[in-house]
Amino acid sequence: MTNKKYEFGRHETFSLREGWLSKGLDRIRNTNDLTGDVDTADELGLGRNMVRSLVFWMEATGLAERTGGGRVLSDLASRLADKDPHFEFSISTWFAHLYLARRGGTVWSWFFNDFRGGGFDRATCVEAFHRHVRQHAANQTTRSVLEREIACLLATYAAKPPSERANPEDLTMSPFHALGLLLEHHDTGRFEKAAPLDPVPLEAFLACVQMVILDAETASLPLSDLISRRNSPARLFNIDGDTIDRLAHRSVEIYGKEGVQLALLGSTRTITLPNVRPQDWYDLHFKRIGG
Repeated sequence: MTNKKYEFGRHETFSLREGWLSKGLDRIRNTNDLTGDVDTADELGLGRNMVRSLVFWMEATGLAERTGGGRVLSDLASRLADKDPHFEFSISTWFAHLYLARRGGTVWSWFFNDFRGGGFDRATCVEAFHRHVRQHAANQTTRSVLEREIACLLATYAAKPPSERANPEDLTMSPFHALGLLLEHHDTGRFEKAAPLDPVPLEAFLACVQMVILDAETASLPLSDLISRRNSPARLFNIDGDTIDRLAHRSVEIYGKEGVQLALLGSTRTITLPNVRPQDWYDLHFKRIGG
């Protein structure tokens, strides 16, 4: 298997901040581009390095695409801009997370797919990523660069436990903190992957399944693949087999007429989805909730 070129440092060491994706959506929609120039920085109220970081975050979360040297809104972003431009609904944040965690050759994909740490400290996480890069990256880099990648990852995802009140004035707050996928225990300096703080929206689950089905180039998958496969809901959403089973049955209840089916082939349960694009589930979420 050929090693993959890895992506390092495009975030300019800035973790994703609350409100940034809304700024990026609005800027591209109004100007048909997003660049790290002085005018854009002044317009958005950010430093130039922060704007360059925002360009990365827009691309990495599946909201912006490069075209002719500039950037345009993706199909998903156009839908999101119409329905939830200020990220008031959790489905929008879940979709952004889904695209980021699937971005191959990055610390994000490694962390959710390959890092098996339960409770861990920063040094352990850095060392594990360092080993992974040595074995799988076509482009090697220094340990300090990898430390910055891990620092950005932790700042982007690590939230305080529910028992600790967050500071609403904290300008480094990330929208992904609300997902509750990674907790930071300040008293011990340790972190832990966690089940989502609130239930994963049904359509985010189905979009994730749709992507796995497309990856597998098949129409149906065993439910066990939704746990074991790379980029599966179990890995990207930190959910267990029982939760996947409940979501799969709920999907049939809600979307059986659209073609979501569960079947038993011998001793293997399989799930089949209709032939739609993953982002179509975003629209279906708002249709279901009446938005």
